[in-house]
Amino acid sequence: MKIGGFGLLIAAVVCSPAHAAGAVPSTLVVLPIKLLDTSNEPTDQASQHAKRLVDFADHLAGDLTRSGLYRASVITADRLRQDCRSEETACLLKVAQAHGAETIFIGVVHKSSTLIMQLWARIVDARTGRDIYSRDLNFRGDTDEAWRRAETFLMSQIRDMPAEAR
Repeated sequence: MKIGGFGLLIAAVVCSPAHAAGAVPSTLVVLPIKLLDTSNEPTDQASQHAKRLVDFADHLAGDLTRSGLYRASVITADRLRQDCRSEETACLLKVAQAHGAETIFIGVVHKSSTLIMQLWARIVDARTGRDIYSRDLNFRGDTDEAWRRAETFLMSQIRDMPAEAR
């Protein structure tokens, strides 16, 4: 039996890992994102920051899931406090595993002024605690739009990381 070039192309696509039957993205939980604000601004922005942190986590989990890279969910700050008061590494890993996670997203935003924000982002193996991905990103501005752009950029960075790292 002779297979033409088109047949080989179809076979290659169907047999590729991305199209393999049963290929399921790994599970990831997004831990509550932390904020370190050393800007000393006179206006209390705690409620705006609390909303931005939750929105960032929710958008990231949604974008990661829609992309097919991960099946992502968010552990809320209240839930984490209930399950892991100490927030020590061993406890965080145990909580993530209890939620069925293979990987964990950990993020910290440092606000040093109204214009300068820094994001430390890590994806960690929930079994070993070892880093799979780590980035230190800067973004400008402390507005909903600036935070959303930072999340979109981070998502593109995660999407572009080597597949074997996931």
